[in-house]
Amino acid sequence: MQKATMKVSVIIPAFNEENYITRCLEAISEQDYTNYEVIIVNNASTDNTAYVTEQFIKNKNLNSFFLLNENRKGTNHARECARLAASGNIIAQLDADCIPDKHWISNGMKALQSKNTVAATGAYYYSDCNIILRSLSLLSQLVTYPIINTLVQKANRGAILIGGNTFVYASILADAGGYNTDLTFYGDDVDIANRLAKYGHISYSPYLTLNSSYRRFNALGFWKVNKKYQDFFWNIIFKRDINPDNTIELVHPR
Repeated sequence: MQKATMKVSVIIPAFNEENYITRCLEAISEQDYTNYEVIIVNNASTDNTAYVTEQFIKNKNLNSFFLLNENRKGTNHARECARLAASGNIIAQLDADCIPDKHWISNGMKALQSKNTVAATGAYYYSDCNIILRSLSLLSQLVTYPIINTLVQKANRGAILIGGNTFVYASILADAGGYNTDLTFYGDDVDIANRLAKYGHISYSPYLTLNSSYRRFNALGFWKVNKKYQDFFWNIIFKRDINPDNTIELVHPR
């Protein structure tokens, strides 16, 4: 078990996640890093997300797990709500459909130890899609993303950051202005990466690969969703104006 000298605040936005949140909370409750809290933000859910979360916390007697409510819809509204309530030195962003292994926090803390590093991120492993898509996606994220991340940072054009798989110093995040609540969903990760990169290096670590769900691509269409992600990334990298209305995603769980 890693000696935990810095407190980590894991923040989890949850919108209509009753079918996924328990697996996420079960996994995050079994970390080998000891000094952490978990802040789940029910983001105006219309299902039983809040009840399922409350029952899990109660039944497991998890005194360091907290449920908050944020009625303004949008991932960044939920994350900002959690950030303002967090007491940790480190903010760890986790999505409700992700299942971290027991070393996730420990590996995130290790990734932050490199000189001048202000944030660390890693890939998603989409465990619920077919093996070909799963493998190609992971290969792309582990080979292509680190190269692009290095190049855009050297050019002072921002960085790559995976929104549900990120560790960042809380003080740096505060200095950067916190989460941009004008962005509802798409582009939120690229925006915060762009602002954090002004304070230091954003590390892309293969050891932070995280189990996640392919459900958004399945439900909304792979090419449609991927194009939105890519468009926002390159628009921010090339300093183009972002229309907040185009970032909206208020239907699909997240």
